[in-house]
Amino acid sequence: MREIVLILHIFLGIIWVGGILFIGWGVFPAVMKMSYQSQRQFLTSLMRWSHPLLTAAGMGVGITGILLGAILGPVKSWDFLWNTAYGNIWLAALLVGGFTLLWGIGIGYRETMLVLTDDYFWQEAEKGNGKPLFRQLFRIAVLESFEIAGFLVLIILMMKI
Repeated sequence: MREIVLILHIFLGIIWVGGILFIGWGVFPAVMKMSYQSQRQFLTSLMRWSHPLLTAAGMGVGITGILLGAILGPVKSWDFLWNTAYGNIWLAALLVGGFTLLWGIGIGYRETMLVLTDDYFWQEAEKGNGKPLFRQLFRIAVLESFEIAGFLVLIILMMKI
């Protein structure tokens, strides 16, 4: 049973992290070659479609991580959690993973959708003034970098377990 949950944990992690990285580093740069109107329509559709799936994958990673550590693993008491290296790393991973997921849901997605649905930035870009839109897209990239940092910390923690 543990092996099945571990495979599911890894698979969901690949979907969550890989999906976000692919959108940010693969799709987003390619879309920048489209017209502003096409960019906006495509990115809005992509975000609305992919966000629930990537959120579900992230939640699945958290649930399977809890199962692997506490139900099917060695974390059986508060004492073990606080006083062992495994318990400390597992708790850190749980906290970092939860923060990363909540950041993506509450900040990354919300801020991205605010920019995509704000007519001002896109109308200015269509008129030839792309600076306001570029600043907002750069701000989103900076905000999303916190999610990427969370993924890197999670990978490092998982390598220690």
